[in-house]
Amino acid sequence: MSGPGGLGPASRGRIKGLAARISGNADLVCYRTSVRISCTGRVPGVNLPGGQPEAIAMTQLDRQIKKTQHRLWLNRWLHRASFTIGVTAVVFAACVLVQRLFDLPIPLQWAGGALGGVALIVCSIWTIATREGPVVAAATLDGAAGLKERISSGYFCTGSDDAFAGAVVADAQNASASVTVGRHVRLTVPRSLAASTFSIILAALMFLVTPGLLKSAEAEADEQQETQIRETKVAVKRKMAQIREMTEANPALEELKEKLEALDKPPTGRIQKPEDVRHEAVKKIDTLSDAVKRKREDKKYDGVSEVRKALRQLKVPRSDDAPTQKLSKALAKGDFKSAKEEINKIKEQLATLKSEEDKEMAKQLSKRLNDLSKQLEKLAENKELRQELEQAGIKKEDVDRMLENLSKKDLDQVKKQLEQKGLGQKQIESLANKLQQQQKAGSAAKGLSKSLKKAAKCENPGQSGEAMGGLSQAADQLSDLETLEQEMSQLDSTIESLQQAKNELDNKPCPKCGGT
Repeated sequence: MSGPGGLGPASRGRIKGLAARISGNADLVCYRTSVRISCTGRVPGVNLPGGQPEAIAMTQLDRQIKKTQHRLWLNRWLHRASFTIGVTAVVFAACVLVQRLFDLPIPLQWAGGALGGVALIVCSIWTIATREGPVVAAATLDGAAGLKERISSGYFCTGSDDAFAGAVVADAQNASASVTVGRHVRLTVPRSLAASTFSIILAALMFLVTPGLLKSAEAEADEQQETQIRETKVAVKRKMAQIREMTEANPALEELKEKLEALDKPPTGRIQKPEDVRHEAVKKIDTLSDAVKRKREDKKYDGVSEVRKALRQLKVPRSDDAPTQKLSKALAKGDFKSAKEEINKIKEQLATLKSEEDKEMAKQLSKRLNDLSKQLEKLAENKELRQELEQAGIKKEDVDRMLENLSKKDLDQVKKQLEQKGLGQKQIESLANKLQQQQKAGSAAKGLSKSLKKAAKCENPGQSGEAMGGLSQAADQLSDLETLEQEMSQLDSTIESLQQAKNELDNKPCPKCGGT
């Protein structure tokens, strides 16, 4: 045979000769065989399965030839697959070797998958293009089963109306029925299997080559730098996300949204070193930190500090029975939240004073609130600052007016007057700042004093509504101070966190943990 299951020249010659004789002599019904053929085209003594006509019985022969074809195709595919996989493994081994020697960014998993896919496609197309036909399959089955070309002769005679051809076909049918294709036409081991196995092992061994063995020192340094830059970018991005999350959760920074968006913008300069990545991040943090500091420097926050400082001078009633003792204590500590709660408790208490016995309590409460109001009014005056400004040459009426309502024009005028009096710039700025702070602190203390003075009218039943209104005003003022104090705390915490993040980036944090 020539190839898997092929026909030899002698076999093909005999089959063609038989076909020629059958087609060339329609009267070939003599006793050429030991079987006598009748004129009806039936073959006496030939057992067709189930007494089926010849046309139906022929399907058994075709089926056996088809099975043989499939087995031959599978053998051919295995041979082609073994060869193409071996070649592909050699190519993949070369890719792995190059990648390992020069440490190139070649995705070996993708490359291996692609080469394997190409190998399967090539061997499949190759098999289809060279697959065995039914003639070769019939001759192969003849040779494997020792049927002396009975099946191949029957295949050539298929479709002929000649009686002798019918006898040949019927004989081939009987012969094929006794043949098991799987037992006679076996799967064969590809001849290239050993070489293919060696190629696969070789490709696997290439992974043991030391990475970068032939890589230049310069290329290795550049790659190491690129790796450090990538790791630093990841660490910086993580740190920026933490800063953004912290600042977005801070209500005091609502107006700084544009500054927060700048944290996510890509670097503007060229990144050549990990230090460049950190430097760009530090610049963004500095920009945000400066914006937070400018907000924190707002004079309204200084006023809160001055109010707390002034409230420390309040005298707290010694008697535990005093209705305003807890309120005075909270104010003296600068605890605006607790003071507001005490104001609300007093309001609830006033709302329940209805009987004659409660008049004495209302009277005592009125006296205490009035005393507290007077203390706050004195704190608002700040005689020391008044004397200092008057000694510096500012008229008393101007001082009174500015402490009541200070405008930027007034402040500039004060600075100009102090400069004309010969004061140094440092001293001028100090007095101007004190004036600003005292004006806000005095305004807050005076507002509380007025509210509590209204509340002190609680002993008069006809003015209970006004007293309740005064307490409500005092609670609102304390609520405003509490809000400002919370904002101050949030801004201070943000400034501290930004400085800490900046220090961590400046100190070259570990890329894996991001400095956390």
